[in-house]
Amino acid sequence: MFKMSPASIALISVLLAPLSGEAGGLPLPPLPSTPLSFQPGDVFVSLEPGPVQWRLPDGTLRGTLLSIVGGWGEGMAFDRGGNLYVNRWRYDGMGLTGNTVEMFNTLGLSQGGVGSGYDCDPHTIAFDAAGIAYVGQAGCRRSILKFLPGATQPTEFLVAEDNQGVFWMDLAPDGCTVFYTSVGPNVKRFDVCAGAQLPDFNAAPLPGGMTHDLRVLPDGGVLVASGEVIARLDASGALTRTYEGPAESTLWAGMDLVGDGTFWAGNYYSSTVYKFDLATGAVVASFNTGTPANTVVAIRVKK
Repeated sequence: MFKMSPASIALISVLLAPLSGEAGGLPLPPLPSTPLSFQPGDVFVSLEPGPVQWRLPDGTLRGTLLSIVGGWGEGMAFDRGGNLYVNRWRYDGMGLTGNTVEMFNTLGLSQGGVGSGYDCDPHTIAFDAAGIAYVGQAGCRRSILKFLPGATQPTEFLVAEDNQGVFWMDLAPDGCTVFYTSVGPNVKRFDVCAGAQLPDFNAAPLPGGMTHDLRVLPDGGVLVASGEVIARLDASGALTRTYEGPAESTLWAGMDLVGDGTFWAGNYYSSTVYKFDLATGAVVASFNTGTPANTVVAIRVKK
């Protein structure tokens, strides 16, 4: 799936040439002290118009990753090498076709679209420890596509849905169980090792009834964005608490765990990203992307 084309290699060679130390025989100024590559703790925000904001761990804007592929920006994931993958919806509002997954290398440079066999509207992506990629499609066949490392043609799994195919997903530590949402009241599950649908994880319909992004927690529970609240489920699927930010119109969309007992979550309506304490529910940090309302979609933290 994830092979770099000769054209992409040539493009990167041109873009990186100024970093070699000289240009036209003249010395270049010293490189900035801020690392030029993705670093642990960096926060990435996928914006629906297409760009991806690259921010430092405290939320300060580091730069913007510019897409060379059409399509709205949707879910994101990192592979084992630290490259970032961004799902591209099939239409970006300007008549351009996306319907693919775009890869950015660790310097934040686009390698173009990767993989093939997408039906329509790839919205979410996850990698397992072996480098296998799973892409969830929100439209058409509304399936999960499995890409082995180096492969361009996927294996397809048809799965149960609520309202919008496989909208968001996360992979459990067992490497087999995909937890996913479908813009409904449930956290759904599918075993990609056995190719079998599993019962819904939640013991009762979730508050908000509009599930979006989710993360499997170390204790076996699940954290899931659900409309106006973020819900925490324990390992049995029971609701144990909810999280809410400041008083504002809210649709929680993308989110990600930081790894220190906190998590970032994006309010699609306000385009503000909040950092919550997982244990107390307190908001400990926030930033606004400076983009219009209804543009913040996915959040990823570089581990």
